[in-house]
Amino acid sequence: MAEFHRRVSGLSHRRLTRVSFALAAFLLAALPLRSARGQSDAGTAVHPVRPLAPLPKAPRVELPEPSPAEVEQLDALLQRIRSEDATVREDARREILEVSPLLVSAIDRRMNAIADKGNRDSMKQALESIRKRARDDERDKLRAAGEKGKVVTPDYLEMVSRDARPSAKDWQDLVSVLAMSRMLVQIATVEAARELIDVYVRFGEFLRVDTQLMLEKLNEKAVAALIEARRHRAEKIARWAERQLDTLGKGIPGEAVQTQDQQVLADVLRAYGRTRDPDAARIVISFANSERAQVRDAARQAVALLGEIGAWQLRDTYESIVGKKPQRDWSWERTARELFGEFDRLRLAQVYEQFERGQTAQSAGDTQAMKQAFDKVLARNPNFDRRSEMAPGYVKFAIERADSDRAAALDALRRAKRIAEADDQRKPAESLLLTLEAEQLLGRGVADQLLLRRAIELDPSNQRARDVLQRIERGETQPSRDFGRYAAAIAIAVVALVAILLIAIRRIRPARAGVTAAGSGES
Repeated sequence: MAEFHRRVSGLSHRRLTRVSFALAAFLLAALPLRSARGQSDAGTAVHPVRPLAPLPKAPRVELPEPSPAEVEQLDALLQRIRSEDATVREDARREILEVSPLLVSAIDRRMNAIADKGNRDSMKQALESIRKRARDDERDKLRAAGEKGKVVTPDYLEMVSRDARPSAKDWQDLVSVLAMSRMLVQIATVEAARELIDVYVRFGEFLRVDTQLMLEKLNEKAVAALIEARRHRAEKIARWAERQLDTLGKGIPGEAVQTQDQQVLADVLRAYGRTRDPDAARIVISFANSERAQVRDAARQAVALLGEIGAWQLRDTYESIVGKKPQRDWSWERTARELFGEFDRLRLAQVYEQFERGQTAQSAGDTQAMKQAFDKVLARNPNFDRRSEMAPGYVKFAIERADSDRAAALDALRRAKRIAEADDQRKPAESLLLTLEAEQLLGRGVADQLLLRRAIELDPSNQRARDVLQRIERGETQPSRDFGRYAAAIAIAVVALVAILLIAIRRIRPARAGVTAAGSGES
């Protein structure tokens, strides 16, 4: 029995030893795996993989359906344009200067209806006969005045309206088309320019010259639509659009993007994207990192529209920015998204640099430098994630400049009100803003107590608002003028005293001279 227990104990000990070794080997094998996973997890935590933003989509070219109210508004104006009363027609032509941009869709509908149902040959004959009579009248005026020179044709709308035939259908259609062309010039958007080009497309040669004159009035605002028209399915229209661009000095991409109007630039970039112009690809990509969000978004939309056309320009730009070539298996879309992500990272670094510069200036008490830095932050990234931290600095700047530079103070307070997130930041900024606006009105003789009471309600500690309100309640609506009168009175008194002293000195000097002379004679 003792021998049995001894063997069992030995067996158990040997098995236990084997199990222990096996467990140790398993743990040693697992440690590198756990360590590697730990390092990977730690690396992910320190350097998170930032998801790439999708490429933005460009706005649609197709116009939305006009609302019944917009159609009614346009029809009412056109009815007055076609009135039998010359005075009503004249007043309606002036109303064109105040037309709403929302009417483009309604104009498109009415223009297409006239083009589809109207008699273009009759409209052409009506215009030619009216134009001939107008030129003959101008020629007769020159002869009567004994002058020689080139006969200038009056504006088509003015000419046709003056030679009115309200009962004739061709005249009604003609004057309506001409009036809507002037409305499009007044609206002056890329949609309006497209519609204006469509006037020539739909009605033909007899309105070509008038359309060109209207495009000249639009100037650079017509460039984007003309760039798109270069790819028109009718070769005649494409060549004509090319000539118009050359006339405007915008025939090549480098010239077309030379503008101070950010909206025009954005429209031009999208136009090059829609026409998939390879010659413009590099210029379009260069604007994808613009400081202006409007231009930056338009350039990226244009890149998305270019597609494969801009692939190698994207790869070259990526290499110059990042310092290495993009991976071979990246598509143009992946390259674009990677490039734009790198642009955003670099721009965000610059934004933070300006933000820290502004904070340093604020700590040093240099609110002017602080505001300049913070303004650059908001210009580059209006939705900067730490923008609310800049609100107190703007308020401090406004307090310091409230009297010496009120315009700058108001600008700072409006920015502070916009970027402040918490009520304890927003309310003091808005309160001081209302106070300064009330002071401005008071300087013009307008005592607006409502603004001041609202300012005190927002910030009960606003003593400046309370002081101004008390002055108004005492009837001191023009304190600045009273101060000016006091200052003028003091200045007059000082001048009078100086004059009295000068007169006294002049009288004393001759008397002293006489005394001296008398003394000399006695001696």
